[in-house]
Amino acid sequence: MIMLAADIGGTNSRFSMFSIENRKPVYKCGVVISSKEEEFSHLLNKLFTCWPVEWTELARASLVVFAAAGPVRDGRIEMTNADFAVDEEQIRSFFPDADVRLMNDFEAQAWACLSPVVQEAALVLPGEGAEAPVFSSSAPVAVVGAGTGLGAAWLMPGGEEAPKVLPSEAGHMSFPFDVRDGQERAFAAFLAGSAEILPTAGHVLSGSGLAKLHEFFTGKAENPAFFTQMPSFAESDTCRMFARFYGRFCRMAALSLLPQAVVIAGGVAEKTPALVRHEEFAREFGRAAGAHGDFLSRVPVWLNRHPQSGLWGAAEAGAMLAHEGGRR
Repeated sequence: MIMLAADIGGTNSRFSMFSIENRKPVYKCGVVISSKEEEFSHLLNKLFTCWPVEWTELARASLVVFAAAGPVRDGRIEMTNADFAVDEEQIRSFFPDADVRLMNDFEAQAWACLSPVVQEAALVLPGEGAEAPVFSSSAPVAVVGAGTGLGAAWLMPGGEEAPKVLPSEAGHMSFPFDVRDGQERAFAAFLAGSAEILPTAGHVLSGSGLAKLHEFFTGKAENPAFFTQMPSFAESDTCRMFARFYGRFCRMAALSLLPQAVVIAGGVAEKTPALVRHEEFAREFGRAAGAHGDFLSRVPVWLNRHPQSGLWGAAEAGAMLAHEGGRR
């Protein structure tokens, strides 16, 4: 069976062809193209134009699985970081004989925890007995990540049952600032002054949130790509406070469904690992009393920096769909 999987982002979109063998995706070929298009159909046209081998091979796909940033509603994903919507019907017009599935980008990131790319993940906090990112028990895995926005999903590995993923829009929850901390109160007011709604977790834990935090501390409105590369960034107030906020959100995720592990994905930590390796991240993640603190001390935290994690996650989900549908 031939499958086309895609991870569609606001800047670039990754498309790859896989075969499904023994219930697992096997990579064949792929391409990365710019997402800077006004219409989704233009992106699909570009895919056929840029495909690295004969386009008729692309048209042979009998399963198409696309992941994109935004909730799936009525066969569409209104992209949160692009000008177009990913539309199931438009995909079918290009692949009329294919089974088409859409999923949220962090749903794909969760599925990636069952793919080969997760083996390259780095351990941030060891927890109890963590030696490799292998998730085989029935306990969930919390997958979170700050990028253009903030994503979160829960992988249910299933144990002896089939795995599944619970998507979420947790990034749109109000962020819990510590009202006892004067700096946090001041930053919350600073952030609220430039927003039409109360600051959400995504306003805080995102590339734009990192830029706002830097502006709060320095008075300079600069791109994170610039100031995070400075040698002194890891010791800066910006890094310290962002790490605290990231640790807090990961703690909330860990206490929500009592997972066997937390996996961090997304562009912010991928580009700047200091944001989750700062001591403030660990301190805030474990900040709980009694039995809750004891539980958190046993939960390992992994950092998945693989640039094609979302793509492989979409492919992993597609392979599971194919198996459940009885296809070979």
